[in-house]
This record gives sequence, structure tokens and C-alpha cells, in this order.
Amino acid sequence: MFIVVQHQISDPGKFWEVIKASADMIPAGSKVRSVLPNSDGTKAVCIWEANDIKTVTDIVQGSVGQFSKNEFFSVEANNAVGLPQ
Repeated sequence: MFIVVQHQISDPGKFWEVIKASADMIPAGSKVRSVLPNSDGTKAVCIWEANDIKTVTDIVQGSVGQFSKNEFFSVEANNAVGLPQ
């Protein structure tokens, strides 16, 4: 399943530092498909592929939750356009 995470980032320096440092530590069965930040790094949308939304929520909140407010939702694939292959 695909999960979208919308980030409102309060500390861009720390947020992006953690993202870069932990990119290789994502557990098996989960994968970040796209990271789409705005120009000043204070907002981002990420598309994940994982078995469930709780897994992604736990990973994100445990790594960057202190630097951003995060909203999660699962994608309805039947109505989606342009999902990663």
C-alpha cells in the first residue's frame, strides 16, 4: 500500500539532517518512493510504500516527529494517478 506523509517542518536543518542520515535505516518491507520538499525546506510531501500506515507513522514520528508536524493517509490506489511503479 502507498502512504502519503505531509510534513510541516519547524526545524528544517535538523529535519533534513535526520532524513539524510537515516535513509539507509528504513526497515525491510518499507520504502520511501518520493520526497517532495518546498524550496525553503519547511514543507514536504513524501510517498511511502509499506504494509500498513502504523509502520510508517512509527518510523516518521520516531525519527523526525520532534522537528515536524506530520499528517498521514493511505492512498486509494483505484483513484490515484501517477503512483510509482
